[in-house]
Amino acid sequence: MSDSVVESSNKKRGLGRGLGSLLGGPANNDLMNAPAASAPPVKAAPAQSTQTSPAATAAGAPSINVAATVAPPVDPESKIWKVAIDKLSPGKYQPRTTFEKEPLQELAQSIKENGILQPIVARRTSSGKLEIVAGERRWRASQLAGLHEVPVILKSYDDKQALELAIVENIQREDLNPIEEAEGYSRLITEFKLSQQQVAEKVGRDRATVANAVRLLALPNEIKDMISANDLSVGHAKVLLSLPEPKKQIELAKKVVNDKIAVRKLEKMVQAIVKGTADELEVPTFDSNVTQRLIGGLSEELQKIMGTKVNIDYSGAKGKISIHFYSDDELTNLVDRLKEGWQ
Repeated sequence: MSDSVVESSNKKRGLGRGLGSLLGGPANNDLMNAPAASAPPVKAAPAQSTQTSPAATAAGAPSINVAATVAPPVDPESKIWKVAIDKLSPGKYQPRTTFEKEPLQELAQSIKENGILQPIVARRTSSGKLEIVAGERRWRASQLAGLHEVPVILKSYDDKQALELAIVENIQREDLNPIEEAEGYSRLITEFKLSQQQVAEKVGRDRATVANAVRLLALPNEIKDMISANDLSVGHAKVLLSLPEPKKQIELAKKVVNDKIAVRKLEKMVQAIVKGTADELEVPTFDSNVTQRLIGGLSEELQKIMGTKVNIDYSGAKGKISIHFYSDDELTNLVDRLKEGWQ
């Protein structure tokens, strides 16, 4: 055989892997019988040689031997399996505790129309069950959509990795409320003995963010419920942490929600309480908007009487009245009228 024929044979042999080896082969429908750690061995077919016909040889065509090649084994953790929906269970390290009904229904409708676009990630527990690591919301929506099977990627995660991945996935999707996020960080710190810096590195946050989040867990449950329900912002909650008494924290938190108090104003209120210069918090007897309308009406009445602009700055039964003047004569006139009124 000539050198050119050998070279041609070698080039063809390099193309023998086939498309199946690049795509990883078809998905297996029987996950429960598949091994958890390694892929089943692939048996190689005996090599066969293909020779040209005598007629082709007579015509001068070269003789080529092609050996069949075997695709390399596929990593089972890169496969997508079809799993019965009732074979999966929620992960015990899922940091998310609330799944809002309306968004879940919307996802279920999307799954009905388009299917599940991203597989669920699960792991096999020591008891052999399949536990969801990431994708519990997709699993719940699939049940609402009436699916019997879902696509699953099976990973060999330990408990710490399962919690880390669940937190990261939810943070990236902005699915966790501040309290759920804080509880996830706290579990990494307490159960797996990680420092705040290590937690920050694993979830892609800075250390200060993790530290401030974990501090929220020191608040009373009533306030944490307000934060989870988005009634109270994290900014307000951080200010409330400056108060040493839980009872006072709850009292002030309710006032913030009822009166729509801004964070800056809350800071001043808390500083006054800590310094002991603030009066006891008053429970509002009527809506703050009604109060402002009444104050505005009094301002207009005084304006008509005084003949100039009058402002009333009112807050918690205290405040000041500002009377505007625009010349020395107006000032003298206003003072004379006030004197007459007081006599």
